[in-house]
Amino acid sequence: MKRILGLLTLISLFFSFLPNAFASETNQPAIRVNYQGKALAFEVPPVLEVGSVLVPFRGVFEEFGLTVGWESSNKRVTGTNDAVKIDMSIGKKTVLVNNEQKLLEVEPKIIDGNTMVPLRFVSESMGKVVTWDPATNSVDIVDKFSVKPTVSNYGGESYYPTNFSNQLGRTNPYMYERDGYLFLFWSEELKSGPFVDFYCSIADLNNGKWVYQNNHFKYVKKETSAFQYFFYENSLYWRTQDGVLKSSIDGTGSVTQDVYVARKFNQREKEIMSAVRYDDGKVGVILGAKNSVSLYTEEATNGLLDIKDLNNILFENSNSNTQYIINRSSKKIHIISNNTAKQLDYETGQINFDEKGKDKIEKLKGTSFTQPFYYRDKLYYLYQEGQDRRAKIGMIDDSLRNEEMAVINFVAPYNLSDYKVTINEKEFHLWRNTEFSRLPAIDFTNIVR
Repeated sequence: MKRILGLLTLISLFFSFLPNAFASETNQPAIRVNYQGKALAFEVPPVLEVGSVLVPFRGVFEEFGLTVGWESSNKRVTGTNDAVKIDMSIGKKTVLVNNEQKLLEVEPKIIDGNTMVPLRFVSESMGKVVTWDPATNSVDIVDKFSVKPTVSNYGGESYYPTNFSNQLGRTNPYMYERDGYLFLFWSEELKSGPFVDFYCSIADLNNGKWVYQNNHFKYVKKETSAFQYFFYENSLYWRTQDGVLKSSIDGTGSVTQDVYVARKFNQREKEIMSAVRYDDGKVGVILGAKNSVSLYTEEATNGLLDIKDLNNILFENSNSNTQYIINRSSKKIHIISNNTAKQLDYETGQINFDEKGKDKIEKLKGTSFTQPFYYRDKLYYLYQEGQDRRAKIGMIDDSLRNEEMAVINFVAPYNLSDYKVTINEKEFHLWRNTEFSRLPAIDFTNIVR
């Protein structure tokens, strides 16, 4: 009996000296992983190491639609699709995502013969949102964006079906989306006199069909040598001898009666005339010659406020793609032109300067980007940078902070500057003016949030 007791004591002492890691792994509470609300089943259970959840690489890569690669000679795992390539090596904290080096908190490792990779890193590299619930020991993963296949020749036919091989001139329409309709606007100057024709095509986004194509909705005489016009949202604005007129069109093709937005006689000098956002999204017009620029609205056609501009910053940056936002609480005008953003104090007339006395300029991120688009009091844009060619979302706030908001698993086949972006509560819409069967056409890519 004494021998038996002695033997049992030795056995218990032996197991007491086994590594704690073994005990912690076997005694871990089960970790549950949910993707888009569905519980994922892996060949071996997930494990928690140094605050990171590790899962079998093949199971998570295939669940996310990645093609799996394994090189046994150098213990290297890869996951690829059309937009993403993740390249990891066992025992190394450096990893490549689309050839850009990243650093892991916990390296991939082999546990009981299974190759395990950090779940959060893989998920976030795929543009997904990850949350950890310690109360239930669960990981929840959801897609932040879902990219639908691009639709060529939107609506199944041309928005300008009589313009064969651009014989009537190549169109580059202004695009705007509102209340479930897509509006395309463009103009044609008549050779027979001082007149301009304005056209509109309208698509119903609910059924993906054109409601109107090449609809001639306005005929305008150029009353002054300084005649100007622009499209903004679903409206046309143009300069007359005594002010700025506005005409709008809705999804049914109904055109409103012309209304004055500004009443200001033409000064026969070079003028700036552009749409501007102010007071949480209202739209007005900034108009005037040097040292005489004001904000005008339909409610204040004689001027809502005067704009001081000592260095003629507004004129330096004026072009068809420039966007202006007035913040009346801070007395600032945000000027977004080409790939830069600036601020002008419209009361003092001075631009914001940096600590070296230079113009304070915030550049848009990336080497390729869309024109910024306005949504809920902020400007957003899509951009690409570095070797990771996926589109990213940038945001510029009231303080000219320029931040990356998210990554979208979409690699644009063309330069991002070729796309017009519209946005609603649930979706980003990318529109590209192109040709189909030698007729003007629109390509459409839907990115669901």
